Amino acid sequence: MRRSIGATVAVLALLGACGVSEDGSPKEIAKADLPAGLLDENPSTSTTLPESPATTTVSVYLLEEGVEGVRLVAADREVTDADEPNERLTTLFLGPSEAEMNAGITSAIPTDTVLLDVTTDEDAKEVTVDISDDIFTIEGEALAQAFGQIVWTATEPGAGGYSKVRIFVEGEPTTVLDGEVANKEGPVDRSDYTNLSPH
Repeated sequence: MRRSIGATVAVLALLGACGVSEDGSPKEIAKADLPAGLLDENPSTSTTLPESPATTTVSVYLLEEGVEGVRLVAADREVTDADEPNERLTTLFLGPSEAEMNAGITSAIPTDTVLLDVTTDEDAKEVTVDISDDIFTIEGEALAQAFGQIVWTATEPGAGGYSKVRIFVEGEPTTVLDGEVANKEGPVDRSDYTNLSPH
């Protein structure tokens, strides 16, 4: 009988050390008895996620065939920097969306063509667009249309006020085709593609 009482005392002592009362109900632990590492003097209840950069809807220029032939058509895109042509051109080179393609909107820019670099000259109001030589997998009217898309997108009002575009291919200046499929040296502007201008 003495051994049984001793075992009971030992169990009660163990329960007391663990912070469990004899009646089995939970008890609040005093703040002073908590380890310092568990205390947060300024607990946060916010679940707000970091804000995404604000975007602006801008226009890039794709192609649409109508009764008067193929013309440029404005398509909406979202960019974070609407004041420069760089992002606009990046989205242009991604081509039309599935919905746009279903609506008959296309792009003459070959899908493998890579936008390598975009630089701007504010004094000359000129944009230099450097692209990969995959652009030359097309020719004639299709090539002229592709250049027209690039020029109209880069000179869209609100994209920095640039009016002229110089095309480079693989880092070298290149002769471009205007809307009439005539060779043009140096920078070109929207007036060189008036026959492709949107309605």
